[in-house]
Amino acid sequence: MKNQNILVVDDEESIRLSLQHQLAKKGFAVDTAESGEEAIEKLDKDASYDLVITDLRMYGESGVDVFKKAREVNVNTPVLIITGFGGDSPLFKEAMELKPCGHAFKPFAEEEFLGKVSACLG
Repeated sequence: MKNQNILVVDDEESIRLSLQHQLAKKGFAVDTAESGEEAIEKLDKDASYDLVITDLRMYGESGVDVFKKAREVNVNTPVLIITGFGGDSPLFKEAMELKPCGHAFKPFAEEEFLGKVSACLG
């Protein structure tokens, strides 16, 4: 797990910082973005992320937009979806059609989250 580079995208600062902290404790290099637009800019500049973790519903560009950009710059980049909305929302269904490596509904326990990250990184 060491030295793998992860991009965390969430417009809620407390969630973004919490996930960053949890991942950094496990030895990951963590980059963050507070919006879909910022994430897309980062993906344009650097296609070497080992995993992209994105919230689905954000102001402006959605997690689906981030997902599509991640796959555009590197088709092999796994994407983990996190959301506070139910699995029956149209945005969630659209994201699932893109075949993420996993998803988690907020709030989730640290162990559950880290387990999903581990599964995504295979």
